[in-house]
Amino acid sequence: MRVLVKAVAVLLVTFAFAPVAFAQDDAAPVTEAATPASTDASDPLMEGIDPTRLDVERLPPEAIEVTRDLYSHGLFFEGWIGGRGFIGGIGDISNAGLFGSLGVGLELFNWLWVKLAFEGSLHTTSAPPPPSPTVFELVGALAELKLQIDFSERVAVWVQGEFGALITTGDVLPTYGVMQADEIGLMFGGSLGFDWHLFNRHYSIGLLGGARLYPSLETFDGQMSIGVHGALYIRYVI
Repeated sequence: MRVLVKAVAVLLVTFAFAPVAFAQDDAAPVTEAATPASTDASDPLMEGIDPTRLDVERLPPEAIEVTRDLYSHGLFFEGWIGGRGFIGGIGDISNAGLFGSLGVGLELFNWLWVKLAFEGSLHTTSAPPPPSPTVFELVGALAELKLQIDFSERVAVWVQGEFGALITTGDVLPTYGVMQADEIGLMFGGSLGFDWHLFNRHYSIGLLGGARLYPSLETFDGQMSIGVHGALYIRYVI
């Protein structure tokens, strides 16, 4: 009898406290309040923008301001490719031809450049025979002084003076009365160019045109030879 009474008492106590236990289980778990993210730049967990790191792709574009100070300056190499023809003088007996130039120079200041260059052009004669139409080359070396104006971080225009010496190959021009063509002669003139810097600290490309006088290519009737050239170029700054 006593055992039965004890069992009943246990059951009553169990049913009496069961609702309290279920209520505690159903209650939402208590969590810590979310801590707001730190906005302090001195916080080691909050990394600020470093404008000197050019290789971090996750930085926004405005993190780096592109200026000409980011480009290479100093020693450079430059190559031209284009065409050259003549007005007056040997222009009456020759055709325009392929023109090229290779040079090395130094950027003294962002507005002043100097360069030494070697160039050449290939031309065919166009005078009535004899002699039969043939080919001759003009080969020269020049010193150049350039003034450049930067309009933006990528765009610039320049003008330069050019002075040098040249010689022609073959003996066809003396045959037509250009008596000093096979001797070393002088040339002087200038060029005007447009420069576009690539998104690379070493390279820029551009377009140029210019004219030169060639006293040694004066024809027998006293006409001065004026050379006109145009070219595309690429520049590499070390």
